[in-house]
Amino acid sequence: MIRRLFLSAAFSLVAASLMAADSTVPDTYGDAMRWYHKEAEKGYAPAQFLLGYMYEVGERVPQDHAVAREWYAHAAAQDETRALYRLALLYHRGLGGDADVTEAARLYGRAADRGHIAAQSILGYLYAVGAGVPRDDVAAYLWLSLATDSGDSDAAANLELLLPGMTPEQIDAGEERYRDWSPQR
Repeated sequence: MIRRLFLSAAFSLVAASLMAADSTVPDTYGDAMRWYHKEAEKGYAPAQFLLGYMYEVGERVPQDHAVAREWYAHAAAQDETRALYRLALLYHRGLGGDADVTEAARLYGRAADRGHIAAQSILGYLYAVGAGVPRDDVAAYLWLSLATDSGDSDAAANLELLLPGMTPEQIDAGEERYRDWSPQR
């Protein structure tokens, strides 16, 4: 159900963006897929993201994580936040190629910098345990706090686990970074 809502919203968003440039709107799903593919090949990041997602989940196309990685990588190169996050997940889980937690952390970081809540939560966790990045409780505090304030319950639970092991100085440094943080656009 959520996947269908997401895809419906994604199609509507991309279609609305593309309609400004092209007055012909596809009538069928197949027409829409050809249209998005054409726009993705022209370098339109939202269409590239959408195709990546379609291949990642196998929605009306064969599920192919390697192809999903390719489309996400094209969109991520243009700082498409959702593509950065989804590509990070594929690297983190080793889907469509080798697992690479360091590359996943880098991509989560780019998405987190742009305000992606789930990326902030996962990046905070990675800093807390030192996976793909050096262990850094202050950085973990920043990312987990941002995600917690946005309602991420996993981040809140991880922040609760992190706090007892932090010194007052580390907490103060984390609070300062938290106050100074603003999303990149």
